Amino acid sequence: MDVSRNVAKTVASRSANWTSSITRTTTTSSFSHSASLFNNRGISTLPSNVRHGRHNLIPSTTTYKFINKTFCRRRLQTNSSTYATLEASAGSEDSALPFPKVPQPPKLPIRERLRRWEAENVSDALVPSASFDQDHAEHGQVVNLYTRPVEGDRIREIDDGQQLEDPPVPLFEGDDLVGFGSERSFLLRGDLVELRTSDGLRIELAIFVRELGIQCQFYTMSGRWVHKASRNARFFVPNFVSPEEVDPLIAYLPDADVPEAIQDKLQSFENALPRSIGAPLLRKMAEFGHAADVVYRENLDTLDNAYSIVALPQQVRQLSLPRLTREILKLPPKMATEDIPPATLYAVYRTIMNEGMGFSVQTSGNARSWGRFEVAPKKIIDSIKMVTRIIRSWQVHTVTSARDGVSEIRPLGQFMAEFESFLKAARRAINVSRKNRASTVSGQIGPAGTVVDSNTPLTSIEQHFATPDLKYIRFMKCWVAWETFSHSSPMNGIGSAILRATGLYDGQALNRATGWQFLQEIGIISPWETKATFELRLPGYGYYKRAVAEKQGGKEPEDALAGLRKDWEQQTVYCIDDTGAHEIDDGVSIEASETEGEHWVHIHVADPGSVFDLESHAAQRAKAAMQTVYMPDRVIPMLPDNIVQEKLSLAPNRPTLTFSAKMNEKGEMIEHKVTPGTIRKVVYLTPATLAEVLGNKVTDPEEVLAVGDSETITSFNDGVMHRDMASVDSLSTSDRANLKLLASLGDARRKRALLRGGIDLNNARATVVVKIDKDIDPDCYNSPRNSTHVHTDPFISISIPPASDDGPSIYGPVTNLMTLGGEVAAAWCSARNIPIIYRVTQAHPDKADPGGFFQANVLPYVLRGESVPKDVQSAYILAQGPVLPSSVPGPHVALGVEMYTKCTSPLRRFSDLLAHWQIQAALLEEVKTGESLVGSSRDDYLPFNKAKVDALIPKMDGREKALGAGRRGAERSWALQAVLRAWKFGQSKGWRDEWEFRVLGMMGGMVNGFVDGLGLMAMMDMPAGMEPDDISEGDVFTARIKKVSPYEKSLLMEPLTRVSTAGSVEQHE
Repeated sequence: MDVSRNVAKTVASRSANWTSSITRTTTTSSFSHSASLFNNRGISTLPSNVRHGRHNLIPSTTTYKFINKTFCRRRLQTNSSTYATLEASAGSEDSALPFPKVPQPPKLPIRERLRRWEAENVSDALVPSASFDQDHAEHGQVVNLYTRPVEGDRIREIDDGQQLEDPPVPLFEGDDLVGFGSERSFLLRGDLVELRTSDGLRIELAIFVRELGIQCQFYTMSGRWVHKASRNARFFVPNFVSPEEVDPLIAYLPDADVPEAIQDKLQSFENALPRSIGAPLLRKMAEFGHAADVVYRENLDTLDNAYSIVALPQQVRQLSLPRLTREILKLPPKMATEDIPPATLYAVYRTIMNEGMGFSVQTSGNARSWGRFEVAPKKIIDSIKMVTRIIRSWQVHTVTSARDGVSEIRPLGQFMAEFESFLKAARRAINVSRKNRASTVSGQIGPAGTVVDSNTPLTSIEQHFATPDLKYIRFMKCWVAWETFSHSSPMNGIGSAILRATGLYDGQALNRATGWQFLQEIGIISPWETKATFELRLPGYGYYKRAVAEKQGGKEPEDALAGLRKDWEQQTVYCIDDTGAHEIDDGVSIEASETEGEHWVHIHVADPGSVFDLESHAAQRAKAAMQTVYMPDRVIPMLPDNIVQEKLSLAPNRPTLTFSAKMNEKGEMIEHKVTPGTIRKVVYLTPATLAEVLGNKVTDPEEVLAVGDSETITSFNDGVMHRDMASVDSLSTSDRANLKLLASLGDARRKRALLRGGIDLNNARATVVVKIDKDIDPDCYNSPRNSTHVHTDPFISISIPPASDDGPSIYGPVTNLMTLGGEVAAAWCSARNIPIIYRVTQAHPDKADPGGFFQANVLPYVLRGESVPKDVQSAYILAQGPVLPSSVPGPHVALGVEMYTKCTSPLRRFSDLLAHWQIQAALLEEVKTGESLVGSSRDDYLPFNKAKVDALIPKMDGREKALGAGRRGAERSWALQAVLRAWKFGQSKGWRDEWEFRVLGMMGGMVNGFVDGLGLMAMMDMPAGMEPDDISEGDVFTARIKKVSPYEKSLLMEPLTRVSTAGSVEQHE
C-alpha cells in the first residue's frame, strides 16, 4: 500500500478514538486486580485487557463508567478519579459499579466500527490466546503499530542484539568482569520497575520478586506475573516496598525458569491470589503512577517541550536522567539525585522515552543511573521535520497526479523540484555503483566486480551532490546510521518512501538495512562500513564532522615526577605483547631480594600522567573518549598517537610508574611499593614466544574463512608500534631464567587466588583480521557532498581458537602479573584512603554465600589440579554478586583478591590514567611534607576527591560498556561480510554449503545456536515437524545459510538434518 494512504489511514484512525476515559466494571464479579496502564505518552489509560484496534476493547459482559477528564495537547490525561476507582477496586471485596447506559460513539470509519463490533460481540472464549496478526517485526526491524501489534499480553522490548554476540560468552568476559555503577546494578525484592514493549503501546509498572536462573520474576500492576531478563528493566525505584510485603506472593508463583514460549508474556495466577496479598501492592503502584501523572499535568507545557528546553543548535549532549530532570523542570542545579522524588524522575523518563525523536538512551552499564541520554542537535531535528513535510507533500502530489492526471495544489513546490532533482542524482550514483558492484537483498552491496590495474586510482568521485540534496542524505543517515528516531517512529515510513521513490529497490524490503545499502550505493558510506562507527559517534561519524586533533600545543610537556624517578638501568624489562599491539603499556622485570626465596616482581607501566596535566588538551580528550577504540579496521587512540608513540609507549629511556611486589615461592605478597622511574633495557616478545620458553604447547588459531587477496594488499595501515621482537633463540640464558621465574611466581599467585575463590575463565573467541589498502584515504567518505566509489575490497579472515582447552593459555602468565600490578595499586591507594576506581564484587543479599558454593563445587577440582567444568564455572559466577566500579575498595571474588584496580593500561583506559594521577599527587605530597600518607584521611592534595570519582563512574561505565558492545558488533559485521562474499560471490576457495549448527536454546520461536565451523552465533528456522520441546541444548543439526545481513548482524540458517542429540553426544564422549 502506498505510504501516503498509510499515513492517511493512521491520521483517520487516531482522530476517531473516543475522547473519554473508560473504567471497566463487571456484572459477574469484582476485580481480581485493577491497575492503570500508561499509553505511549506516559498518560494513565485503559486497563490491561482493554485495547483499541484489532484487540478486544471490552468483554461482552462489561459496561462503561465515564470519568471526569482533562485534555492536553497530545493525549488524554485522566484525573485522580481513575486512581480512586482503582484503589477502591483493589481494597474492596465488592467493587461492582452501577451500569449506566452506554452513550453512542461518534460515527467512525467502517474498519474501526467493525473492530468495535467484534470487540463487543465476540466472546473472549472464542478468541485465540495469540493475536490474530502474527506478522511480528524481527530483530532490528521497524515496529508498525497498526499492522504489527505486539501480542496482547507479551512484554518484550526491542532486541538489543546481545543474544547474538560471538561466541556464546559466559556472564563475565575475561578482563570485562565488571561494568556497573557505583551503586547496585541488580534488582532486589521490592524494587519497582517499568516494563515496556518495543512499540511503547504497553507500559507496565511491576515489582521485582526474585531471580530464577537467568530470568527475573515480576508482579505487575495488571495483577499478573511475568518472567523476563533483568537487563530489560530500564527504570527502577529501589526499595519501593519491603521484601516482607512481597514474600507472600512467592507461594503462588513458579519457583523455576519458565519455558521460552511464555517468557515475557503476562500470566494469570493458577490459584486465585488473595486480595490481602495483591491489593496493597497494586495500590502502591497505582499511587506511584498517579504521582507521576500529577507531575506531568502540573508541568504539561514544560514536559511537552522537553526536547527544545535541553537541546542545543549544533551540539550533541550526553546527560543523565537526574540532570535532565533538573534542567527540564528548572530544579536547583546542585539538587542531589536522592532529593528528587522518584515519581518526578519517572514522569520525565516517560516523556523522554516516548518522545520518539531527539532523545536516544544508552542503558548499558549501571541500572541505577537509568542510562545516559543523547540529545540530538536542534538543526538535525529541524532538518528531519523539513524532509518529513516535503516527502508527505510529494506523496500527496504524486497520488493526486496519478489519480486525476494533474495535481491542482502543489504545496512546497520549490522543494518538490529539489527532491526530484535529488532522486535523479541518487539514481545516477546507484547506476554507477551497480556497474561494478552487485545489489543484494542483504543490506550490503557486493564486492567490486572488476580488478583495477596498478595505474588506476582505487577511489573515484563520480559526482557532487547539490546543497539541497544534503538534507535528504542527512535524513537517511539519521534513519539507518545514527538511529535518531525509534523503530516505532512514523519517521520510518519517510525513509521507506525515499527508497520507493528511487524506483530501484523493487522486490526488496524498504527497511533500514536497504537504507544502509542505499547510502553505500550513492557513495556516501564505504561498501564495508559498519554501523558501530556511527552508533559510537566516532570522530568523523557523528552528526557533525569532528576530527581527532593531534596537537598538544604549547611547549614540550614537562615531567612532573622528574625529581623522583629511579633509574632501572640494572633491570631488563620484558614487554610481552602480540605483534599487532598499537601501544606498549606495560613490561615486567624480576629482582632478587636480600632474603633467599623472595623476589621483587616489578610491573613497569607507561606514565602519561606525569606528562599531561588535568587541564591539557590530551587529558580532556582522554576524559571524553574514556578509552581507546579498537575495531577490526581501525584504532582510535585515547591519547594523541604521536606523543604516545614517540615519548610514552615503553621503550629504552622512557618514563614508568612501577608497581612492585615482594613475593615468596608460595605466591604470598610480603611487601609492596610504587616507584616512578626510567627504564633502560627493554626486550620485546610475544606471548607465544614466552610459552615456548616455558615449554608449553602453542597451537595457532585455525583460519576457517578468508576472502580477498591478502597478497595484493601488501601495504596497509595497521597502526601498530613496530619493534624488534625477540625469538626463543635470540633470548639469553639469563633472559630465559628471568622469564621462567616471573611466570612461576605469577602462577603461584594465581594458584593462591584459586584457593581463595578465584576462577580461571578461558573465553577464547574467534578473531577477525581486516586489511584495507593504505592507498585508500580513510577520510574519502567523510565529505557529505561526494559520491565516492572504491574499486577494491578489504581482505577479511576469521580464525577460531583450537578446539581443545588442554594446557594453559599463552596469555596466562602475563594476565597473572598484570593482576598482581592491580593488587599492588589498590593496596597502596587503599592504605592512604585515596579514591580511585576499584573493581569490587558487591554482596548480593538475595543470593546465597558464594563461598559455600565454591567450597562444595569448585574447590574439589582446584585441589585435584583439574579444570573446572564450564557449567560449574557459570553457576559459580551466577552465585556471586556483580562486579562494580567503586571509589572504595573491596574484594574481587572472581579474581580471588582482597582488592583490585585496573592500572596497567593508562595509554588506552581513562580509569587507569586517573589512578596514575592520584598516585602521582600522593607521591609528590609525601615528598613535600616528608611524611607518609598511610592512614591519612586528607584529600586536599588530590586532583579527584571521592565525590568527583563517584560522579565520573556512571559515565565511564556506560562508555566502557558501549565501546565493548560496539567492538563486538563491528567484529560480527566484518565476519558476516566475509560470509556474504564467500556464500553469494564465491570468494573463498574452501567454502562449503552445509555447516554444523550446535543448539544453545530457543529464542522468539526460532532456534538459537552456534556455527562451529565459522565461530559465529546464528539463528535457525524451526525444523519442519518439530516443536520446541523436541530440541535440546547440545543438539547438532546440519544446516545451510538462508540469509546474511551484516547491517543487522544476523545470520539465519535453514535446517537440513539432525546429526545428533545432546544425550547421544554425551554418551559418545
